[in-house]
Amino acid sequence: MASSSEILDRILNKFKEQGYSQVPGYYRFGYIRETNSAVIVSRETGQDTPIPKSKIEEAINAVKNDPSVYDSGPSNLRKHGITHINSPLWSLLHLVPLNEITD
Repeated sequence: MASSSEILDRILNKFKEQGYSQVPGYYRFGYIRETNSAVIVSRETGQDTPIPKSKIEEAINAVKNDPSVYDSGPSNLRKHGITHINSPLWSLLHLVPLNEITD
């Protein structure tokens, strides 16, 4: 099984390469830039938002512990203590297939 940091690297590489993340039927988030501790995303609502890399790893671990989170919508990250930025986090998770997170 890949470590959370390896999966984070795959997600960020795909995000940079593609330039955006979007789950069909949900908001689109654009790649702006990356810092040592966060990735800055643009939102359709207009506000640029820093997403801490540590929170992305928390979301990865949530899916590792409860794979149903991957398909059940961004609000289900709340039961794993992730709030406010759950939509962009959930979208970023979908840049890699579920089996790359859980296998």
